[in-house]
Amino acid sequence: MKHVIFGSGPVGLAVMDELLAQGERSIRVVNRRGEALVPEGVEVRKGDVSDPEAAKALSEGAEVLYGCVNPAYTEWVKVFPGLQAGLIAAARASGARLVMMENLYMYGLVDGHPLTEDLPFGATNRKGTTRARMAQDLMAAHQRGDIRATAGRASDFVGRACWGLPWATG
Repeated sequence: MKHVIFGSGPVGLAVMDELLAQGERSIRVVNRRGEALVPEGVEVRKGDVSDPEAAKALSEGAEVLYGCVNPAYTEWVKVFPGLQAGLIAAARASGARLVMMENLYMYGLVDGHPLTEDLPFGATNRKGTTRARMAQDLMAAHQRGDIRATAGRASDFVGRACWGLPWATG
């Protein structure tokens, strides 16, 4: 598979939709259940990205990995760093580029300031500081040359899977 998307929630499905719209057809979606509502031709596999060996096996031959995983909010501090570590291990082993989908928690309260690439991380709560540390770890691995990585940041609620959710649409 050319494209391997880890996570089949709103962000993962939005990435899949965009890849399909661009004409890409070699797409694998990985989640813990091994089931997802995807168009015919998209491969769905079961896997635990927190297990680096499993993540590596699921990434063999990939050109691009997409980290679209998001554990339950109550599990972020405990679970999220291990998920990213598995993705970094998979990117290192496969040589694939890693596109990590991040959220905005690392910024903390911004008092109405625009969110720009040079805005410093200002989170003070555990979820935000965890996300800030993860973002820094990802870019450190990239800068060392361990992996080729980039990150996209957006709200948690992105894509068609969120349409109609009262808290996501206002």
